[in-house]
Amino acid sequence: MPLAENYDGLLIDLDGVVWRNHQFLPGAAETLKDLLAGGMPLAFVTNNPRLSPAEQAGILRKGGIAIDDGRVVTAGSTLFDFALSRFGPKPRALVVGTDSFHAQVAAAGIEDLTGSEPGSRPEPEIVLVSGHERFDYVEMRAASMAARDGAFLAATGRDPIMPMHDGLWPGTGAILASIETASGQTAVTTGKPEPAIFEAGLRAIGSPGRVAMLGDQIRTDIAGAQAAGLDGILVQSTGTASQTSDPSVTPDHRIEDLAGLMRAG
Repeated sequence: MPLAENYDGLLIDLDGVVWRNHQFLPGAAETLKDLLAGGMPLAFVTNNPRLSPAEQAGILRKGGIAIDDGRVVTAGSTLFDFALSRFGPKPRALVVGTDSFHAQVAAAGIEDLTGSEPGSRPEPEIVLVSGHERFDYVEMRAASMAARDGAFLAATGRDPIMPMHDGLWPGTGAILASIETASGQTAVTTGKPEPAIFEAGLRAIGSPGRVAMLGDQIRTDIAGAQAAGLDGILVQSTGTASQTSDPSVTPDHRIEDLAGLMRAG
């Protein structure tokens, strides 16, 4: 019996499982199409908020995977939910992230104070951190000083690396570590392995019976899923799993690639 048939729904990571730098991995698109054709409830749960859920869903659709925007949950969308629930409508934020992340902040109804002179703006209530390749000392200084001065520090996650086309790049966790070190503050994070992002994924598929999370990182995907009461299926082909190994965590299943769902398990 194919491994997928053990489950009533699946949560699936994107980077390192479905694609690398938005280039589909071998067999991934075909497997997802087969799962959807068979009626499997799917949601994609990613710690990568560089693009919005709608943008990432659009890339999936271009690959022939008929999924609506609401079936993509990012660490960004859960971070915005957290900020709004803690501070109420229109919280003031200093933001570290991609241009798309800044746009997502504004679309969520959060006031983005980034770029304005400190003396000419109201004080930020929260610092929102997400990784991006143009991160520099100026951003680190502004974010750490705001956190040191009393702004709440929150981030999309602590992933130290992210799989890209030419290897493993520093992730949000690497950037966040510099801000935490400089500010003396410890951030709250809302991406995997935190329960909020798994709960959002379950809501996206209607919380059917037995659900598994597929991911390539032990500490975030697998440990987080199991803590949330889900099975954790480790996808090993990209080599990321060896970078995030944890002897205290045992995946419920191991597969070489996403197509392994269609093999006996």
